[in-house]
Amino acid sequence: MSRSGERPSLVPFFCVAALYYLASNFVHPVTPTLIVERGLDSSLFGVALAAMLTTNFLFAPLWGRLCAYLPTRRILWICCWGYAAGQVLFAAAHSGAAVIAGRMFAGAFTGGVFTALYNYTVNVSGPDRRAGALAVLMTLQNACSAGGYLVGGVLGLASVETAFGVQCAALAAAGALAAVLCADDTPWKPRPGRPLALRDADPFRALADARGLLTPLLWLLLGGILLVSVGHHAYEQCFNFYLKDQYGLTSVWNGGIKAGVAVVTIALNGTLCVRLQTRTDPARSVPAVLLANVAVNALALFCGVPAAFVALYVLYSGIYALALPLLQALVVSRAAPGDSNAVMGVYQATHSLGGIAGAAAAGLVYSLDPRLPFALSLLAWAAAVAVTRRALRRPAN
Repeated sequence: MSRSGERPSLVPFFCVAALYYLASNFVHPVTPTLIVERGLDSSLFGVALAAMLTTNFLFAPLWGRLCAYLPTRRILWICCWGYAAGQVLFAAAHSGAAVIAGRMFAGAFTGGVFTALYNYTVNVSGPDRRAGALAVLMTLQNACSAGGYLVGGVLGLASVETAFGVQCAALAAAGALAAVLCADDTPWKPRPGRPLALRDADPFRALADARGLLTPLLWLLLGGILLVSVGHHAYEQCFNFYLKDQYGLTSVWNGGIKAGVAVVTIALNGTLCVRLQTRTDPARSVPAVLLANVAVNALALFCGVPAAFVALYVLYSGIYALALPLLQALVVSRAAPGDSNAVMGVYQATHSLGGIAGAAAAGLVYSLDPRLPFALSLLAWAAAVAVTRRALRRPAN
């Protein structure tokens, strides 16, 4: 079991986390360029992400369990180096199969990094510092992810390979620094009373075990969240590739746009999101926020002006970032007090499955018509509004 005592500073860990968040976004702006320059099928921009999200989903429970048996800093360096190795495979790919293989390999480790970052923060911060530490981690993720996009876009002007090379070096450095600078968090976390079993790593078992916790209202809410995730990933993946394929914009545009999205997101989450959570009825505010993105999707679907198309994407991304914490709070508030952690695990799995479906569908229909992924996103968001409204008309049990 854990013991009390003076806990180490989180500053070195936050430096490692910042480096990881920066590095993990270096190649996103150049991925469309890689696909176009190497003459690969346009569907890969979605299918490859879906492959990565699939292995992320399948391996996440294993990393979560391992964090209870091993020092979390060890999970961090293993997964950072594994992610870097997957990106080496991705950078060297000149065929669709090789791209998918590289993305799947990387996906097996990315879930481990995020799980380890969260667990280390919770374990080392302690009850008194936990809320503030998690807020710092979320702020770092938002700010450094945007910075990583911007840096990656500039690196992409030199070459796709330059962006990949810098990313792999930075990921390896983050893993090494985690091993050296981060504390061993073993004294501050419970130790399992039995050896790790293979069934503990089964993501579908965790979902099956949680079925008894879900009321009809929660099932409907999770259905709405699944649709939101499908719609978002269809829009997000199509947008990045669309800028390069249809408008011929460079990777700097992708990086700069993401930086703008980060500013809008931080502003909305710090103002409007807090107001909606504390001063409005979620039965009204949540469907209204989702409906706002239906309107933005409809405008984007028929917009042919590049500047307006980009502006709509920034607005869309801000509304999506506003919707997520509202949906999370809604799910927690409708769960029984003792079941909230398990239900949030189902929420995360549902969101991941929606991402897999949305990214894969967007990639597959893009070759038929570049606008079809936006139409798919519009339909998914509209269905999410209908399902969520129906859920919130039901009694809590």
